[in-house]
Amino acid sequence: MNRVMVLVAATLASTAADAAPFKDLCEKFEPLRKISDLQYVRPTVKVEPKAEGVKPQDVVFTIAAKSGPIRLSAGPDALIQFPFSDKLCEENPDISVNQPKGTVALGISIDPALPPAQSVDYKRLELLRAEWDTAISRQSLMWRMLAPSPKAYQILFEPGKTASAEIKLASGIRKMSADPKGELRIPFEDAWKSANPTIAFSEVPKKIGLLFSEGH
Repeated sequence: MNRVMVLVAATLASTAADAAPFKDLCEKFEPLRKISDLQYVRPTVKVEPKAEGVKPQDVVFTIAAKSGPIRLSAGPDALIQFPFSDKLCEENPDISVNQPKGTVALGISIDPALPPAQSVDYKRLELLRAEWDTAISRQSLMWRMLAPSPKAYQILFEPGKTASAEIKLASGIRKMSADPKGELRIPFEDAWKSANPTIAFSEVPKKIGLLFSEGH
């Protein structure tokens, strides 16, 4: 897949009258829990209602923790964050949702990226790739086999703009231009690891990430 790796899609089948053990969700999200300490490889979890007319923010999850009920809901962007601490997973309280059984799914993906900036050192790009390798190395054999390998660094600008990048090498400046779709690809270059050139963009990109597919 290009840019985004989908890790798991979990369907919530528990209503208030039919609560499920929180540990079950902890186990489904285990790949994400293994990378929770990484800086640039961050998972996103989206609430995906299946019932017509139901918005993501209408969905409310309740975790019946010993310390008191924990209520969670998504924002307008559908993103939600569950408290997958070791303590809560071991406590294993019930979790329920305020929607009919089988009508709520969670879409989980991971999209490694640096914070947008108008310039970046090549070593920082390499750190992004190293974190991706770390994230994959912590997964089970099945996930390691399924995980895509990055092909290049992917810089995304607004489509249609004449965006570009200048790579400041000892031999001179190498200029690269984004394509009409706003994508600019910076190759993996072993020689640049020690040289660590600064890469300056003509404008702040929408995203500085990894490219997983050669196609668009």
